[in-house]
Amino acid sequence: MKTELKKKLSKVKDFENPRISLEQYQTPPALATDLLHAAEMQGDLEEVIDLGTGTGIFAIGAALAGTEVTAVEKDSKALKTAKENAEKLGVAEKIEFIQKDVREVSGSWKTVFMNPPFSQHSEEGSRFWVKATAIGEKVYSVSPSTGREGIKSLIKSSNHRVVELEEFKINLPATNGFHTQENRETSVDLIITEVIDNGN
Repeated sequence: MKTELKKKLSKVKDFENPRISLEQYQTPPALATDLLHAAEMQGDLEEVIDLGTGTGIFAIGAALAGTEVTAVEKDSKALKTAKENAEKLGVAEKIEFIQKDVREVSGSWKTVFMNPPFSQHSEEGSRFWVKATAIGEKVYSVSPSTGREGIKSLIKSSNHRVVELEEFKINLPATNGFHTQENRETSVDLIITEVIDNGN
């Protein structure tokens, strides 16, 4: 499953003109595959919402596994690309795309996927975590290793607990004008959280 999923996700089109203010970059297919596979192994690929779907890689990956997905994105251009990607990979009918700021999302889902902004230029990343832990039973996230302690503090103040945290090295392309290297190695954490069961 992993090899085939990674192959399909490698066809997901990237951002054409990434917005610096939203810190847009596409989640590497290998990383998205690892997180989706972990969710499938835990039986969590159901009632899925992808917060800040970007070009749709998490939503599309979950849909390829047969799941109905809600994909939320506030940037209209990114959302258009995500829809095109879903159509190209034949899963558009399984994904409900919604243009909305994550703070306006209401409801409840079993599983939240997200790769929020790394918050070097904004507080967006914190807003994602606050919303994700409020609406989801489980959260699967890619987060910057440099912000690990702050994220753990946010989770601790919510009704969630960290189930798993693993650090990965990824190469991010120089998509923004202020990046001087063609590719820069960045440490990211794959973080899985779940609602605390007060009955135990």
